[in-house]
Amino acid sequence: MISLLTLLLVGPQAFADDAEMDDEFGFLEEGERNRAKVEADRAPSASIFLQEEDDESPMWEPRDSGEPFEGIDDDLAEEDELDMDIDPMNGDPIEDMVGLGPDMRRMTPLGDHFDLSVERSPLGPLVVELPVLVARTPSDLAGDLWIVADFYVDGRKTGESRHFFTPESASEMSATYAWLKTTVPVSSPSGIAEVRVFSAPPGKKETLLFARKAIFTN
Repeated sequence: MISLLTLLLVGPQAFADDAEMDDEFGFLEEGERNRAKVEADRAPSASIFLQEEDDESPMWEPRDSGEPFEGIDDDLAEEDELDMDIDPMNGDPIEDMVGLGPDMRRMTPLGDHFDLSVERSPLGPLVVELPVLVARTPSDLAGDLWIVADFYVDGRKTGESRHFFTPESASEMSATYAWLKTTVPVSSPSGIAEVRVFSAPPGKKETLLFARKAIFTN
């Protein structure tokens, strides 16, 4: 009888407390339900697609492709032989110049090898010109050198030019020249042009090498 009375008195109070507690935390459950609904409606993240691509991509595996390096030692040996044959320092440098100009084997530096030319320049006046071989190879030019040219017309000196050369002036790919050139002062319908060529080391007296003459008409 006492237990029944206690249950009747305490029961309603306990139910009330439970209901009150449910009301107090109900908003949390509702928030969880709303968040789950939003997550369901949201687009899937990029990680899902990346994972799918990774799953679909075939994994690379090393395979035996045969013997691609077979005979490579022989090929390298042949290339080494070619490299050994092509040596720019071997052979005669003067013979190597054959076909690149006059035959240097028959010429000596500072010699009388070329004709004196007198031609009309596109600018108008007559021009006298004479090339002088200074060096066939760099070994021909061991020190500093002056090349001096005196120009004459009908026996009268009309000009002078000087060219200075050092061992650094010599070309390794072709012969080295001094180009002696000047204008011919014309005072008559024709005449004789002359060039006298000298050479000397710096500080020394000039030595006549040779002279060249040419007849010209105006």
